[in-house]
Amino acid sequence: MVSLLLVGGLLAYLIPILLAAHRAYGEVFVTPVPRPTVVINPLGTPELVLETPEPHEPTPTLLPNWNGTERINILLLGVDTTPERVAQGDPPRSDTMILVSIDPVTRQVGMLPIPRDLLVTIPGYGDDKINAAYAYGAQSAFTGPGLVRATIEYNFGIPIHYFAEVDFQGFIRIVDTLGGVTVDVPAPIKDDEHPAEGFNYTRLYFPTGLQHMDGRTALRYVRTRHDDNDFARGARQQQVLEALREQAIQLELLARASELIDELGGTVRTDLRPRDVLALARLGVEIDKDDIHSYSLQGAVSDYWAPNGAFYLVANWPAVRQIVAEMTVSPQ
Repeated sequence: MVSLLLVGGLLAYLIPILLAAHRAYGEVFVTPVPRPTVVINPLGTPELVLETPEPHEPTPTLLPNWNGTERINILLLGVDTTPERVAQGDPPRSDTMILVSIDPVTRQVGMLPIPRDLLVTIPGYGDDKINAAYAYGAQSAFTGPGLVRATIEYNFGIPIHYFAEVDFQGFIRIVDTLGGVTVDVPAPIKDDEHPAEGFNYTRLYFPTGLQHMDGRTALRYVRTRHDDNDFARGARQQQVLEALREQAIQLELLARASELIDELGGTVRTDLRPRDVLALARLGVEIDKDDIHSYSLQGAVSDYWAPNGAFYLVANWPAVRQIVAEMTVSPQ
């Protein structure tokens, strides 16, 4: 979930998370591994091949500028690695997926939450919910983030340049390190089946209005969806991301990066190079909040209940790709 925050994130996350990563190098930066890429075989079906990665450069000691002019697309993943899943031998699953597109020239940012019930073609595995891709990849050479990235590239028609992921504990630590986050809850939320420890459930209620949340409360706020749907959930995630970004800027985290290091170890991972992480973090504080734009797939998908009782969101793919195209074209 830190990846969650990372933007608006990357940009809320990017600042607290990735900045702190400058020193927590060994625990945050993923050693380059072969990256899965989709190819179409002679039968017309998608397959995965592994590309050789470039080695990381040494970590810079100063905050560099972002010198590139090309748009950057980053996949943020909030990963469920709760002790209960680990104890049962279950692979991690992606609880949250947010696609972030940054134009470093115009300083425009687009954020698109991807609902986990979305029916997609997972290259090499067939049709399934998109959140199954992480679990499949985690049990293969493609890795969880690698297979999710390849799946999004194949279905959405957009290149994903980097990923950043965080687990639930990382999200909690980030929010608590920032002193909590203040959120304006637009409507009451009641959830009688919110996930709790030990695969149990607990009741959850958020009244309308401004509320200051600690990390655990904020995690519950961005995860709940039983009182509405995944699209409202995605809107809450973006709301918290934007609030965290503002909090990070107000606290001048660029000058306090070293204080965050111990809070992040082992909970955040990214394949961004150290220099790029720091440059993006610097870029993040220069972006005006009015230039961070939220997008949604609502209206481009429809509900579908399978005969076995499973629920899916079925996409109108031309409409989905039109939304992606709008997100990745900066205003003139």
